[in-house]
Amino acid sequence: MSYIAHLKEGIRTVNRNWQLVFIQMATMFFSFAAFFLIVGIPIGIAFIIFGLDFTEILRLRNLESLFIGSAELMNKYFAMALVLFLSIIIYVLSVSVVWIFAIAGVAGVLKNSIIDRDSRFYFRSFFKEGRDNFSPIMGFSIIVALLFLCVAFVFGLCGGVASNIIDSAKTQEETLALFLSIFFILLLLSFGLTVIFVTLSLTFYGIAQVVFLKLGAIKSLLATMRFLTRHPTAVVFYILVTALYLLAGFVMLLISSPFTLIPIIGTILAFPLQIVNYLLQSYMSLIMIASMFHLFYGLQSQPAHSIEETDTSAEPISEPEPIPHQTDSPEGDESQRPPQNPLQ
Repeated sequence: MSYIAHLKEGIRTVNRNWQLVFIQMATMFFSFAAFFLIVGIPIGIAFIIFGLDFTEILRLRNLESLFIGSAELMNKYFAMALVLFLSIIIYVLSVSVVWIFAIAGVAGVLKNSIIDRDSRFYFRSFFKEGRDNFSPIMGFSIIVALLFLCVAFVFGLCGGVASNIIDSAKTQEETLALFLSIFFILLLLSFGLTVIFVTLSLTFYGIAQVVFLKLGAIKSLLATMRFLTRHPTAVVFYILVTALYLLAGFVMLLISSPFTLIPIIGTILAFPLQIVNYLLQSYMSLIMIASMFHLFYGLQSQPAHSIEETDTSAEPISEPEPIPHQTDSPEGDESQRPPQNPLQ
């Protein structure tokens, strides 16, 4: 199947499970509300209790007074800083848990709908998939985040080395220094974009490994690396759908921005447009995930299919593990339906 075909299949899958758009919206609004409840209210209460006065910060004129004044303010309002730190930690943890659970449930529902075209969205199935996929997806996300931090650290070291080389070249020849600066900027920019796209592709296809093949965090990471090595076009497809997502957001921004320039009425009209913008972002993000899942499902099933067609007498080649399938009936019975693979 072509990229366009996978994209169309992703749109159809999301349209069959349109309730997921509102789940994405609810998760987004929870992030905003949680920031106000967990961070805003405790800080406001701490302002009143400790009597924080921002005029002391405004009186810090120069760099020396900034450091001395900051130390005095930290000593004076240590309890306030502790409340702020704990509030942010609790907010980040709570929002991360909710987002990972939502992603786990959404990915599971999309997986069921891809394998079984008759499968539809049910809240019971969503919460079941969220519980089943929560732990491996959280572990996988932590591993990818640590891996990305390590790569970012190496990237920072390379940037420091490049800066030292350029400074040394400036003492010898200005033309050479200019050439090296442009060369290293382009090299680091290319390297940085490659790392970002590969890491994000690793994240999305790793989630596909978790929900389709029911692998653990470490096994999903290794299997995703092998998958991207065998199918580098999967990264190209991720770049394509990301570009479409950014293009849709840019168009919506161009439409809504002029309304903010209109006094009074523009502010009133900007609010419903912002809601529509959030809906569009949620819808496009689901299309991205569903399309990438369709590509993953097709490529994961492709080797066995091609072997059967080309040569049935060849030596057996290790095939990918069969993709499990479980669906929940809306009535709540626990009977499992047999796997339905459209490629068979």
